[in-house]
Amino acid sequence: MTDSLIDYAPGTDTPETDPVNATPTRTPPKGVHHYTLDGVTHEIPENFWDPETKSVRLASLLKSHGDLRSRIGERRKPPEAYEIRLPEDLQSAISADPDDPLAQSAMDWARRHELSQEAFDELAEAFFRNEVQSLDPDCYRETQLNALNDALGSDAEKVRKDVGQWFGALMGRDFADNPDLLAAAEELATDARGVLLLKTLRDRLGEHGVPDRRSETGADSPIDEATIRQTQASEAYRNSNHSDHAATHRWVRNAWQTLVENDR
Repeated sequence: MTDSLIDYAPGTDTPETDPVNATPTRTPPKGVHHYTLDGVTHEIPENFWDPETKSVRLASLLKSHGDLRSRIGERRKPPEAYEIRLPEDLQSAISADPDDPLAQSAMDWARRHELSQEAFDELAEAFFRNEVQSLDPDCYRETQLNALNDALGSDAEKVRKDVGQWFGALMGRDFADNPDLLAAAEELATDARGVLLLKTLRDRLGEHGVPDRRSETGADSPIDEATIRQTQASEAYRNSNHSDHAATHRWVRNAWQTLVENDR
């Protein structure tokens, strides 16, 4: 058995050769004909070959060549400077600054790829429609909910509720002491990816408990007793029917164990 993808053994059929020049002859591809002019052999496609006269349909070949040159000549060159031209339905919803660094980068990219003004208009419209959508809270929320539904299916609503309860129990004290942390958490949770990140974090903690992290000096990281007790007061810890009940119990057990070890 060999790993080679080709067979190196010589074949039984060899190409016919000219005994004088020893140059292998080649059968033209199907639909292609050979035509020799001034000692040079050309391959002629079927649509330019006249089977009755065994010659080239010169008029058809010249017309095709002319059409090709015309199409090449009609290729639109990129403008010296691009304009940001918003569709009418977007003009009242958002403003476009051509001097914005992002806009300048987009123009440079379009110029390198030789985009016409019309092609740049399509690119700009797609970008600004997405921007307008993100500025509409209701539309943005619906988009993110749809993204969660696509990722989680019928469990999406339950996961959102459970993750919120878990994260609130875990960080409730910190949120009360620092409103900026609460604002950051709320901003994270407005995005479907943020919710999925929190769900993954919850699942990992449920599987492995609290990691025993150590600093570069080798000292154990402290565990906050108040946070542990707050978690014990949570619905997830007290309610055995809660979807996170088992994971929360494991977290509390590991947290207390780490705290005791650190106090030794």
